[in-house]
Amino acid sequence: MKYSHLPLFVVALSLIACSSQPKPPENSADAELADTLESVFGERKQPNMAMVEKHPLGTPENPVRVAMPIGQRDYLARLVCDNGEQVSAFARSGSAGIGPYGSMIDAYTVICDTYQGAVEHTVFLDMYHADYEETRPAQGFKALLPHKK
Repeated sequence: MKYSHLPLFVVALSLIACSSQPKPPENSADAELADTLESVFGERKQPNMAMVEKHPLGTPENPVRVAMPIGQRDYLARLVCDNGEQVSAFARSGSAGIGPYGSMIDAYTVICDTYQGAVEHTVFLDMYHADYEETRPAQGFKALLPHKK
C-alpha cells in the first residue's frame, strides 16, 4: 500500500496552499480592524471623498466617522442643538447597512429638547475609523463641543 499516505499528503498540501502571505504593516491605527472588515466585507473601500462630502454629514451617504461604540457615544454627547443646548438623549436605532467606506453603519436617534417640545434627529455613524476624528457637527446641529480634558 504505497498510496496509504496520499490523503494525508493532499491535506497537508491543501493547508500549505491556503496559508496566506503576511501583509506589510500599515501605519494606520485601525489596521487590525481594517483587516477584520476586509475578511468579512471584502476589500475596504476608498470612496471618492468629493462625492461623499456632497452629502450632509451624518447621513447614510456621509456617515460620521468615529472609533468604535465609545466614539459614537462621545461624538453624540458633544453635539449642540440649534437652541444652544447639548442633546438630551440618544439611542441606537440599529444597523443601517453598508456605508460608503465599505463597513456597517449605525443609525442613532438623537433628541434635542426645545420650548416647542422634543425634536428628533437621525444621525448615521461609521465606527470603524480609529485613525480619524470628526470635528464638525452633523446636519441639524449647531456645534460640536471639544473633548473634556
